[in-house]
Amino acid sequence: MDQNQEIYADGIGEISLSGGMVRMDLVSLVGSQQDQDNKPRLKNKCRVILPPEGFLRSFSAMENLVKQLIDAGLVRPREGGDAAGSANPVRSNPPKSPNF
Repeated sequence: MDQNQEIYADGIGEISLSGGMVRMDLVSLVGSQQDQDNKPRLKNKCRVILPPEGFLRSFSAMENLVKQLIDAGLVRPREGGDAAGSANPVRSNPPKSPNF
C-alpha cells in the first residue's frame, strides 16, 4: 500500500533555478520569535525539486486554485489587479495572530 507523507509549511521561502531544476524551499514560522527586522522568523522545512515542466504545470494548477479562492470569496485580488494581479491574492479576513 502506498504511504503518502504530508508536510505542513507556512509558505515558500525561496525559489531558484539551479542545475536545470526548479528548487523551492518550504518554510515554517518559528513560534513568536522575530528576526532583526522585527518580522516573524522562518525556518526551512524541506526542499521541493521539480523539472521546469513540472513547475509550470504546478504554477498553472495554483493559478486555477487562486481563481477558485477568489470566486469563493476566501481571498480578493490585490488593488489594481489585472490577470497577473489575481495571482497575488490578499486574504479577505487577515489573521489576527501577532505573527502576521
